[in-house]
Amino acid sequence: MKENLISRLRYLEKKEDMTILMAAVTGSHSFGLSSVQSDYDVRFIYVHNDKRSYLSLSQPVEVIHLKEGLFDMEGWDLFKSSRLTLKSNPALFELFQSPIKLITHPDYYRKMNGLIADCYSKNALGHHYYRMMSDNLKQLSKPRDSERKELKIWVQVYRSYLILEYIIQRGSLPPLSVWELLDLVPIDQELKTRMTRIFKAKQMEECISNDESEKNLSLIEGKSLSIKNEITMLHKGKNMETELNELIWTILK
Repeated sequence: MKENLISRLRYLEKKEDMTILMAAVTGSHSFGLSSVQSDYDVRFIYVHNDKRSYLSLSQPVEVIHLKEGLFDMEGWDLFKSSRLTLKSNPALFELFQSPIKLITHPDYYRKMNGLIADCYSKNALGHHYYRMMSDNLKQLSKPRDSERKELKIWVQVYRSYLILEYIIQRGSLPPLSVWELLDLVPIDQELKTRMTRIFKAKQMEECISNDESEKNLSLIEGKSLSIKNEITMLHKGKNMETELNELIWTILK
């Protein structure tokens, strides 16, 4: 499958007359939660081969999207991705943290990976994952059209919680794999058991009972409130504009 994905990306390069600097599989596959029905979410960063387009009145295309069956591919232009990096964008973080890399331009990947590790705002990431957790918890109080949707909501709640605890406890960027997070984040055994059950159910495309969902809800709501104040204490990162400008200029040469 990896070769198939790379082949599709190479096709896009020729079709759009651009060069891919970084590409990886994100989503459930990178979280260690894929099932036989999971889509392949591929995200990539590219630069247009016609460098003059960046100096034209009509700006070049900043987003390229291709959806075909189980394949969902979306790419961001070098300038757009750099602006997102300045804001410590979570999607960029997850792209570079993905364990399933497809294409990496060595110099670009090394410099970007270093910038994200050294300069990204843990505070901004903390607020993002807290909102994700809170919004999904609110969804659980509303009527849902399927038990499968409820399971996916629980996966996002628990994944966000583990990421938050990792950032707060270690002050560093977390891995994406929920199994790795479960091993690295100290949590009480009851909560760990429930998380494991939910994650395995997602992999097997199973459903959870209403009783199970209610117990999970009462357990996690108290936990979520206790970490809200801790997020405000997280490091706010460093300015990367100079380094990103130099990286862009180097690539455009």
